[in-house]
Amino acid sequence: MSKPAIFLDRDGTINRDCPYCQKKEDIRLYEDIFEPLTFLSRHFYIIVVTNQSGINRGYFTESSLMEMNEFIKDQISRRGGRIDGIYYCPHRPEENCSCRKPKTGLVRKAMEDFDIDLKNSVVVGNDDKDVGLAKNLGIKSICVRSNNGIHGDYDARDFNEVLEIIKKIYNL
Repeated sequence: MSKPAIFLDRDGTINRDCPYCQKKEDIRLYEDIFEPLTFLSRHFYIIVVTNQSGINRGYFTESSLMEMNEFIKDQISRRGGRIDGIYYCPHRPEENCSCRKPKTGLVRKAMEDFDIDLKNSVVVGNDDKDVGLAKNLGIKSICVRSNNGIHGDYDARDFNEVLEIIKKIYNL
């Protein structure tokens, strides 16, 4: 049976944005993600979709990205949450691939791996690429931690507010 997904951006959304994080020691998860992700994991697929052009720019390798992603999954799991999948685009913007957000390739790949109810899914991110992804998919967006004038269908100061918005949207 299909269920909706929360498509999460990574850098700046669930962890502090360190430009081109290169190793797991660079990852600093926001403390406010753990309880909401524990709750959301019971009702949704939790899918991370992230642009990681640092790979094709030569700043870090795919194997170091895998280590960072496993670290994130492990830390969230230890606190009761779950990440079902992490999908990333290694391309630079000028490569014009189909997977770099706001294009929909990462979500399409996730939909091959999971039985996702797309129309009831939501994108949670912190910038225009995330809001654009939601628009391109025809689904709702929640813009969190954004102080750069970017607005989603809903805006949240932190992840606790993201949870409250999702609870209202889905009557949870």
